[in-house]
Amino acid sequence: MAIGRDDARPRRDRRVSKTRKALKEALTDLILEKGYEAVTVQNVIDRADVGRSTFYAHFVDKDDLLMAILADLEVPGPDTSDWKPDDPAFGWTLELFRHFGSGKRLFKAVASSQSGAVARRETTQRLEKLAQAELSRLKAARTLDAFKLQTVVRFLVGTFIGFMDWWMREENEHLPAEQVDHAFRSLVLPGVANVLELELELPKSL
Repeated sequence: MAIGRDDARPRRDRRVSKTRKALKEALTDLILEKGYEAVTVQNVIDRADVGRSTFYAHFVDKDDLLMAILADLEVPGPDTSDWKPDDPAFGWTLELFRHFGSGKRLFKAVASSQSGAVARRETTQRLEKLAQAELSRLKAARTLDAFKLQTVVRFLVGTFIGFMDWWMREENEHLPAEQVDHAFRSLVLPGVANVLELELELPKSL
């Protein structure tokens, strides 16, 4: 009997994951089609083809489902403890572009929802922490005061988010993450290197 229970657990877990994925995809599609405010729970369960009781077994309401989608978009956190002094400056930006590129539909849906401002604020804060950690690794504090350091952080983060907004436009979304990252690094790193008075490994020109 114990074996039967153990075998049943993975199947239940797979069903839970499948149901949650279907509900997330349904809400994402509906947001892109009609806007978040116009979507109802009934719309979501009809699109996902699940029962109302099933929906409420996983989520409290539509907002709770949206927050689960936001969690899927969280900025991956490179392990700063593994960074080495000779690592390329801001070498983790490609990982971020690939992360967002793999969830473009989610990104666009969230950006167009009433929680878009919350998602942008949280993303900005995470990016700022990454940029600050990188500047610390590069020992930028030796050459810049606190105000200038924050200026560099805001420039880096603001430009990154600007590139993301540009990339998400329909006419640009076909571009691969590698090309977008190269453009970002080619335009941003020379100025950062000049301000920091550091010799950074720069990508080849566009």
